[in-house]
Amino acid sequence: MSRGWVVTVALLAVGCAAEVARRRWRGDWVARANRELDVRDQVLREEDPETVDLRFEAHRLRELGDAAGALEVHARLLAARADALGSDHPHVLTTRFNHAGHLWEAGDRTGALAAYEKVLADMVRVLGEDHPDTRWTRNVLTSRRSKAEEAT
Repeated sequence: MSRGWVVTVALLAVGCAAEVARRRWRGDWVARANRELDVRDQVLREEDPETVDLRFEAHRLRELGDAAGALEVHARLLAARADALGSDHPHVLTTRFNHAGHLWEAGDRTGALAAYEKVLADMVRVLGEDHPDTRWTRNVLTSRRSKAEEAT
């Protein structure tokens, strides 16, 4: 066999091995994504349809620029989720984080900062220091604090 054929066969073998590894990795990734979607779908199926409607309505009002209306609807959403899932459920913590954002957009800077601080303390207690949601909340709180200080 000539040297050119040896190189060609070696490259073909490496390419085939890489394709097998890529397909195996993609299969693992797809399986993980499907498991995550199943968990999220289960939570949404367990949630009252009216609560889902409140979430969409708050988002719609926020997109339309009605911060006060979005804040009012989101407060009802937060109360409904806390009643249904419990105050320490991760989805309720995320809803509380989003509610602080609604407060901020509605102009209640002090209330928003207090809400961010409370939800951060609960996220640390429930999810831990290194959880991505905890880190994100800490970063947003730091950013919002500096914006509030710049404004005064």
